[in-house]
Amino acid sequence: MVIALVDAPIEAAFGSVRIRATLGARPTVAAPAFSAGEVAVIVALERPPSSRGVVTEKGPCAALLVSDEATAILPSAKCHLIVTLPAQVLSGIGIEAPFSQVVDTHSALFWPFLTFAWTCVTTRDKQTGLSLYFMERLLQEMVVGVVVASLRTRSEKAGVDLYAAALSVITARIGDPELTAASVAAELNISLRTLQRNFSVRGTTMDRSIRAARVRHAMTLLKDPAYSSLSVERIAHACGLANGSSLARAFAAEGQASPTRVRSPRRASVVRAQRVMSHT
Repeated sequence: MVIALVDAPIEAAFGSVRIRATLGARPTVAAPAFSAGEVAVIVALERPPSSRGVVTEKGPCAALLVSDEATAILPSAKCHLIVTLPAQVLSGIGIEAPFSQVVDTHSALFWPFLTFAWTCVTTRDKQTGLSLYFMERLLQEMVVGVVVASLRTRSEKAGVDLYAAALSVITARIGDPELTAASVAAELNISLRTLQRNFSVRGTTMDRSIRAARVRHAMTLLKDPAYSSLSVERIAHACGLANGSSLARAFAAEGQASPTRVRSPRRASVVRAQRVMSHT
């Protein structure tokens, strides 16, 4: 069911991602609400970006990535979309708080992101735990992609930090099973040897950095009770790995306990309860 939105802000939560949409008869200024450890993408435009998931005419638009309310300054507009998410989602892409970063609204990812986020918040559907996870993950990945595209545009003008650029690509593609050192080099349009040299001088390698990033993401999912219904196998897939065994090997290589040991206590208690029930 699509919600009629006029002078009545609406909000929706998709796991750790919150979206707020406003549409008024007169221009207003966005007023995001932050919690500790959060960042927000604030978009100001003259008309809604989509109708039932279909992109409408692309009108004037401005967007900002901010790390706190004090930096949230945008021109007034009739329509606003505010996407708030954990700051850790943007870790490792070359941007540090506090910041107020202009978002490139002309990148190939921006309008698909804007349309999807607007449709999510203005369409009421019952979500299962699994669909909620994938919507949260997709929103996070789209925000990372939009931010990385903006940083890349800025870097092309000011000179590229290859190490930071490579980390941003790894973060944006963490769930891609085809993510390799060679594919990152190709995306950055540089030679694999040049990229490997940039990592070598920092005492690491591309393969090790990709593995470490996947393990960090897996640990976040394993420790979050919201994802207790996801199997280790499915979490491995979400991190770009083939199966639970691959995830366990990656954990061991990074000096971590096995994924089942890292799993939150809540998940462990649920599993124990299920085993008891199956034997009664």
